[in-house]
Amino acid sequence: MGTTIDLTVHMLSDWHIGTGTGRHGQLNARVLRDDDGLPYLPAKTVNGVWRDACEVAARALDGGDLGPWHRRVEYVFGSQPAHPGAEARSLPDARVEHPRSAALRFLGPFRFPAGLGAALRADLRLQEAVTFVKPGVAHDRVSGAAQENMLRFDEMARGGVALAGRVELPDGLPGDELNRVRTLLYLGARLVEGVGANRRRGSGRCRFELGWEPPGEEELDAWTASSEEPPEPEPPDGPDGGDGAAVDGEWERVPLRITLQAPLIAHHRTVGNLVQGRDHIPGWMMLREVLRRLDGPAAAALRRGDLVVTDATPVVDGRPGRPVPRVLERGKDDPDVLVNRMRAMSEAATKRLRDGYISGAGNAVAVHRPKFEMRMHNTIEDTVQRPTEDLGGVYVYRALAAGTVLAGEVRVRAGILPGGWGEALAGTWRLGRSRKDDYGIVQVDLGEPDGTPPGNPAGTTLRVWLMSDVQVRNERLAPSNAPKDLARALGDALEKAGAGRVVLDPVEGDAELVPNRYETARTESWHTGWRLPRPVLPGFAAGGCLTFEIAEGTVTPEAIAAVELAGVGDRRGEGFGQVRINDPFLERDDLEAADQPDDDARPAGKAEPLEPSSRGHDAARVIERAAWRAEIRRASERAAAEPDGRVLGGLAGLTSTRLNNLRGLFPHLAEDGATLKRRIRRLTRDWGDTAGKAVENVLVETEPWELLDIDGLDRLSLTTDGVDRCRAELRAEARRSMIAACLAVRTRREAREEGA
Repeated sequence: MGTTIDLTVHMLSDWHIGTGTGRHGQLNARVLRDDDGLPYLPAKTVNGVWRDACEVAARALDGGDLGPWHRRVEYVFGSQPAHPGAEARSLPDARVEHPRSAALRFLGPFRFPAGLGAALRADLRLQEAVTFVKPGVAHDRVSGAAQENMLRFDEMARGGVALAGRVELPDGLPGDELNRVRTLLYLGARLVEGVGANRRRGSGRCRFELGWEPPGEEELDAWTASSEEPPEPEPPDGPDGGDGAAVDGEWERVPLRITLQAPLIAHHRTVGNLVQGRDHIPGWMMLREVLRRLDGPAAAALRRGDLVVTDATPVVDGRPGRPVPRVLERGKDDPDVLVNRMRAMSEAATKRLRDGYISGAGNAVAVHRPKFEMRMHNTIEDTVQRPTEDLGGVYVYRALAAGTVLAGEVRVRAGILPGGWGEALAGTWRLGRSRKDDYGIVQVDLGEPDGTPPGNPAGTTLRVWLMSDVQVRNERLAPSNAPKDLARALGDALEKAGAGRVVLDPVEGDAELVPNRYETARTESWHTGWRLPRPVLPGFAAGGCLTFEIAEGTVTPEAIAAVELAGVGDRRGEGFGQVRINDPFLERDDLEAADQPDDDARPAGKAEPLEPSSRGHDAARVIERAAWRAEIRRASERAAAEPDGRVLGGLAGLTSTRLNNLRGLFPHLAEDGATLKRRIRRLTRDWGDTAGKAVENVLVETEPWELLDIDGLDRLSLTTDGVDRCRAELRAEARRSMIAACLAVRTRREAREEGA
């Protein structure tokens, strides 16, 4: 846990952080919202504008040159290898400067206070009041006139709110350097003026407020006068615990239950500008965090093959999900038809299931596919202040959705680590790409053991179900995806597990059954410590199913259990090579489809009024005031459409001219009752006492809430003092709105009658 800094972004004007999409026929640009329906500031956006401001401050502190303060910016926010001039900002010596990660990490996006989101879910009208639609038009640069077919409507989030977040600096910074970094962040925060779209045209005006006492002038002078260099990058050497000797014996197993607090990108592949994430967390992605938390001899155990970190897969029916076996097929015309092609055929047309996870228990199969989130980002070039292709331009992340629950396991040979070592794994982790800002924050808890018994040998046949990607090598030690090479690796694993010499032969398929069906997986590897790419890792993809005949030797249940725990092939400690042998599910020929449980059900929100001293009270006042105004407008239109004329019923005898004269009283509706009555008497002195009393009744005596008959108006209040304050602030506006709407409808009706 590092040094945590609170950061509050006060939105001084309306703002727009877009999704990059619109709504056909209604909106050209939509606002980015969270699960509660509230707009928020992505940490990536805050990181970008904050870094730009810190670069401005660093240039001033370095006297216009690229000095230590510029290198301190790279230490805090990370390097930008693709940015023009990155070579000029490299370290002064001759060694190669590899990409370095950012020291500053964001603990999620910047949101409204937590209690506000739950209250807003209670009423759809409140969620709609958070934003509004702003029209715009493009103008001709020469004539200044509006261009044809260039009208647009953008969704805007309301200003006057405060969005809170937190950032973290690493431990180990000496006091002097920590003060310099804090000074840099403080100066950058003071220079930030806008965020989001159109921030140079008035939108997105904001103010950054750091959660510490601002430094005085003497402190600023002392820390900014320093010319000390920032810390050097961490050495690439990993944890060392010696190699030691291999350990034989039982495994200690610690199940992990992982809940995504933010979307997670487990990089799978990049297609154009789309970065696709995996539907699980690979073991190699969790390995670094596991070694950091276990420390001691854990790294040496990994190198010996005595530590295994399995993939974390989505939880299905309370247990770790298993990748759908490739031999499983579903009916094209009847999705309820499921066929295990290892054991049976189907007369109906079927198609292969290529993705998803199942529980593997029973004959009722529900295929679970985790949810993904698509988020659009861009890279801004400093000179033109727009996304450009040279820097990556606009790109999209496809990430596992927040709230997804996954399960994995860490296994260590008994006696290597001290007792209770699993407790060190619980806590908050950061995994995957872009984990310094909006992505990769997960909560890890210790789960319950799976309890699934190991497979048993069935005669001389072994049916192997790949639970993860498998890395094996051929006779020339090159990566391979040939069944014969997997057979040799599995035989070696069984022999090491105590089964003696075992020779396996792949089984060839026939015209009816499919004993083997697998695909090739490709893993793009990267060494985080060295900050360099590693070779591409091809191999068997998870979910593959292969059948082998035991040509020589005997396979015991104990050997199968040991292989299922230790894995097969290379890089087993990183989660590769997990298999199930002769799993009962692959023997079934009576499968049937089960309904997928609905994961979209969300509990209804409960409005908890906020006290004036509560966090988010000011934002709640902005939203509830907007919600009241919107409901007043809707109620005014309903009242104007009623044929009985509930609002103007007592003024039915007045002419349109006299009724329209009431508009002259609109600017004075907020005055006290006595003053307003005097104005009404002067206006209606020639109309008669009855008409004057009727006008006073509508504009003074009767509350507008009674005339409008608004249902559930009090439920739109998010604060304890909201009802009374909104009634006082919006009383005159409500009267003006309902009378103007009724007058407009009456005028149109009379015009139609005269025309008829």
